[in-house]
Amino acid sequence: MILILADFPNEKNRHEGMAQRILAIDQQIRAVDRKYLFVSHRRFFRSVAEPVAERAIQYRYNLFRHFFLILKQLRSAQAIYIHSVINLLPILPLFPFLSKKTFVILDAHGVVPEEQQLAGRRFKSCLYALVERMAIMRVNLVLVVTGAMETYFRKKYPQSSPVYVRYGIFPAHLDSAMPLTPGEGIADDGLVRVIYSGNLQSWQNIDLMIQLIKANQDDRIRYDILTGEPIAMKKRLAAEGVALPNVHVQTVTPSELGDYYRAAHYGIVLRDDIPVNRVACPTKLVEYLYYGMIPIVKSVHIGDFATMGYEYLTYESFSSQVVARKSEVNQAVARKMIEQHRQIDLKTILTSK
Repeated sequence: MILILADFPNEKNRHEGMAQRILAIDQQIRAVDRKYLFVSHRRFFRSVAEPVAERAIQYRYNLFRHFFLILKQLRSAQAIYIHSVINLLPILPLFPFLSKKTFVILDAHGVVPEEQQLAGRRFKSCLYALVERMAIMRVNLVLVVTGAMETYFRKKYPQSSPVYVRYGIFPAHLDSAMPLTPGEGIADDGLVRVIYSGNLQSWQNIDLMIQLIKANQDDRIRYDILTGEPIAMKKRLAAEGVALPNVHVQTVTPSELGDYYRAAHYGIVLRDDIPVNRVACPTKLVEYLYYGMIPIVKSVHIGDFATMGYEYLTYESFSSQVVARKSEVNQAVARKMIEQHRQIDLKTILTSK
């Protein structure tokens, strides 16, 4: 039996990043009996226990009302899987009382204190820094999404000695996407196709992207901006005087993305050079590489991509003189990452202790 600290995703939130990670891990251990534990300080005064998947039950408790029930669940578990320090925080007062025999796994997801600091939440950043330190010093195994994340944690906590396992989550549709070889299937309109796939979060550097497009207006280049926030995106473009016939803003379904990715030559990923991005493995960047696109980047150092030798263009070097081409190198990098991921038997790792 594995006790998992997380709220099992529902239909409303299953497309969020945390939910996708939870579902992906659950799929790997679906043959194992597992309990999901979600604790609140302000809700669940009446305890909840409900099946959420085959061999999986979700428990929801209030920390103060069900203190001893939660403690019993924690101390009776042979293995505890923590989905991010975010889900450890609500039970932090009980964490020191875990049995020393309990095998504890932390799925880091990201560098939460630094993410909170970036969002301007200083108090939460300090709080999660405390939780992260307590977790790293106690857990037996840490799942990280990149080798860069492992290196970051080892330098940050040199006194700790957990085992690190690199386990990224890659979009399931890439297994069946079968991208065409470079030069095949490209739209025959002769245009250089540049794509941005994503929304308007601050870390996406949307203003910089708009300046990039504005500085490289050319009839040879078509920009496809695929976003779930098309109205807001169009307003941002119009505010900067970008209203070109070759800038297309729209929302597309997941099944349509592949057609745009096959046609595109360049993909925009303007992440800043900060720890949050240095350790990350952005899904869209994996998709861009898988389809042979060449990323246009602000920082070269995103996750493990630089060490794996991916091809890129910096936003300063991008110009209206670029040529339409696909990258075999980038396709190979993405396929290698996915193959390394497939070779990890997560079920055995989590149940062998």
